[in-house]
Amino acid sequence: MVGRPFKGEGEKRAKCTEEERVDWSNLDMNILELIADQLTIDIADYIRFHGVCKTWHAVNHHGLTHPPQLPWLLMRCDYDINRLIFYSFSDETFHSIRPPTNDEHIIGSCDGWLVLDHKTSRFLSLLNPLTGAHIHLPALPSYLINIEDYYLSILKIAISSNPSMYDHDCIIVIISTLNDALFSIRLREDGLWTLLDDRSKYHDVTYFKGNLYTVDEIAQVFIFNSFFEKVAIDGPQRETNNLLWQFAELSNELIVLRNILIENSVDHAMENLTILTTERIDILKLNMKGLVPSLEEAKSIGNHILFLGVNSRSISCPISQYPHGKHDTIYIHHVYIMDDDKEQDIYCRHGIYDLENASFMPTPHNGFERICTGMLPMWFTPSLF
Repeated sequence: MVGRPFKGEGEKRAKCTEEERVDWSNLDMNILELIADQLTIDIADYIRFHGVCKTWHAVNHHGLTHPPQLPWLLMRCDYDINRLIFYSFSDETFHSIRPPTNDEHIIGSCDGWLVLDHKTSRFLSLLNPLTGAHIHLPALPSYLINIEDYYLSILKIAISSNPSMYDHDCIIVIISTLNDALFSIRLREDGLWTLLDDRSKYHDVTYFKGNLYTVDEIAQVFIFNSFFEKVAIDGPQRETNNLLWQFAELSNELIVLRNILIENSVDHAMENLTILTTERIDILKLNMKGLVPSLEEAKSIGNHILFLGVNSRSISCPISQYPHGKHDTIYIHHVYIMDDDKEQDIYCRHGIYDLENASFMPTPHNGFERICTGMLPMWFTPSLF
């Protein structure tokens, strides 16, 4: 039998509990900053820290480094709750982050920054969704903007250095979707985008060890010097349909991936669709040791995994970072555009390519997702800087 409390004991206990309760939102800001600076091993901890209350959300991170993070897949923007939905490969969970505004479309990703395109003004900006840092850029030239496909205005973007740092130059280079040309801007100095080169149809662009590299539709790789003069690198110059060329940085080396696509029929709930899917991926390494730089065939990516996307920078990670992964595998998401008489639909499909067996496997998210939010799924490197 449980005894009943004496008269007044319950009120006394409740009063003591109320007096002893700690209001964590009133912690000293210096203490909160010290806590935040320790949350660098898994960035998801930093996000949970910011979600405690408004006071904790306002705390800035002052740490200098954090270990390399597995990429997140930005799945979609849930406009009903105004949240970006990410899937984290580190803890295999979904995270939602509130964007600063719902007036902008997300059109790309690079080095921990999302590229935003304002719906009405058409000005571009860079957003770090974890820290809230938001850097505004000039609008693209009007002739590069496709009114119908505004969320496809940029194919790829490369950033020379951290755009939030003011003590050094930051150059941003993009590939326009409409003409596959290169445009550049020097952050905080240029008011307009400058046409860099439109003599080739470019597939990818990246900064590697301080130099700008590009690859075009015939696998011609170029290095641009500080004056933006380009020098060609010998490679397998072949113009073939259904080929996609992409860069990736691997063990301090730059590689080029040849993604060979084939037509496949996919059963969809509404209809039978013919789409392009990966048949084989070849690896070429950039050799800078000889008198003439060249591209050489490679058989594997070793104990690494790669994450390749459509409008985001490719990301490589040691397999030790992802125990559930397998060496020599490439995580891909394809995007397909389907037209009918009434409207244009965009679909996305995810998969894992095994280099050793030359096979393509589905991921846990695999499916034929219809994209109706004006945003393509993309890889995102979580960063606090």
